[in-house]
Amino acid sequence: MSKLNPFLVIMAGGSGTRFWPKSTARRPKQLLSFGRSGDAEAPTLLKMTLDRFEEVVPEAQRVIVTTRQLSAAVAEQAGGAIVLEEPQGRNTAPCIYWAAREVARRDPRGVMLVMPADHYIAMPERFRETVREAARWAAENDDLVALGVKPVRAETGYGYLRIGEEAAPGRGCRRVEAFVEKPNLEKAEQFVRSGQYLWNGGMFLWRAEVILAAFDRHMPEMKKAWETAQGRVEQAYPAMTATSIDYGIMEKARNVVSFSLDCGWDDVGSWTSLEGLADTLGARHEAGTVTAGQVISVDAKGNIVDVPGKVAALLGVQELIIVQQGEVLLVADKARAQDIKLIVERIRKERPELA
Repeated sequence: MSKLNPFLVIMAGGSGTRFWPKSTARRPKQLLSFGRSGDAEAPTLLKMTLDRFEEVVPEAQRVIVTTRQLSAAVAEQAGGAIVLEEPQGRNTAPCIYWAAREVARRDPRGVMLVMPADHYIAMPERFRETVREAARWAAENDDLVALGVKPVRAETGYGYLRIGEEAAPGRGCRRVEAFVEKPNLEKAEQFVRSGQYLWNGGMFLWRAEVILAAFDRHMPEMKKAWETAQGRVEQAYPAMTATSIDYGIMEKARNVVSFSLDCGWDDVGSWTSLEGLADTLGARHEAGTVTAGQVISVDAKGNIVDVPGKVAALLGVQELIIVQQGEVLLVADKARAQDIKLIVERIRKERPELA
């Protein structure tokens, strides 16, 4: 991998609300830690992402793209990485375009490893093995590489990649026939049975010149905005199309390939996702999943509890999410985990300082 001299681009601008109240606009998911119960020293998801590439990309070739609001907090964990401050959030396409410009300025043929800041990977060495193979492919071919995750269940919360023929014998690389939106349960079950689909994990590799050529072909307005502003991000960003890299480029491109990941990946997308990581996080408890604090329980099961520095006494309750952060206590039906955003919307109106 050292001969490839790759660059790492971490997208860390998200301000998701699904882990509220533990996460807020000023402390989103990528800055949270989910370690062993009561372990205040557990690394954040962003730090875990950086550490994952310790033997792959030197600090001087790491770029973190985040928002101005989060830049100070991100910089504290960035080590020697460059931190780019977006003047406004415009989704992943402008984020990646700016990063590609930065990499191309240093090395147009530089391979970019584009990764979200807030995913969890249980087997990092297996992950790195696949990344190395994918990076070699990106260095040698004018393809856009998407890392797909081998599905372990019929998941309705993820998009999928429909995989076609081998791109080359014995390389583990297959052509991507289509990007598929989040399916219903019946469709998801069909996808998993077929063996022709991977989860779309939002992880990509390509040479800087290849992705910039794809932008010129499919989103020419990005180059126009950049050159009109003479590379001044403050002026360029408002004129850039606010869309995802999937919709803007990947779904339209015909030179997309994929390598399959089998490494214990999870996007840690909601409180309920922690249940699948309970053993890894040391959070398994008779009352359910306890990621912070102490739980004393009688006839309680299936709950998710995060109460740092507190003791939660549970009696006869089931399938609840119980989270305390500062002055806020959240108690929610676990089946409504995806609806926590509705509470956050109300909080923004009535107590915006808590959102």
